[in-house]
Amino acid sequence: MPRIEVSVDFDDDSYKDKLDGMQRRGRDFAPVMEDIRDEMRLAWTANFTANGLAVGGWAPLDAEYGAWKAVHFPGAPPLVQTGHLFQAIASLRGNMVEINRDGARFNLPDVRYAKFHQYGTSKMPKREIIFEPRGQQKRWTRMMQQHVLGERDIRDREITR
Repeated sequence: MPRIEVSVDFDDDSYKDKLDGMQRRGRDFAPVMEDIRDEMRLAWTANFTANGLAVGGWAPLDAEYGAWKAVHFPGAPPLVQTGHLFQAIASLRGNMVEINRDGARFNLPDVRYAKFHQYGTSKMPKREIIFEPRGQQKRWTRMMQQHVLGERDIRDREITR
């Protein structure tokens, strides 16, 4: 019976270097979390400017408040008076974001009335401003995998919606 022999040589050091890199990157997800922060900022500002379209749409202002607002803030979108809430979301920095090696935490803006919009009150419907965009968990998982494998440009700006 004929015998076939296969011999494979590989550079052990190159694989060790790759594994060391994976281990190092696997201990620090902050670069990925910064990219996720940027994606959240874009999703939240788009939602804000589209009157909550990404979360099913925001309830319109009640007639009395809508009339008052039209007089005092002519032409302003429903949630805008001072612009502080939108500015906080558009910058997504400071107290709103905690990023470290292990993950990230995104908080409501440090604007006193943000919680009333996010959760609603007995006199005001909920107008959700902070949310997890649909389907992003899969994308973020892929970004983390690519980060660990060294296959991802840290500043990759491809955003899927």
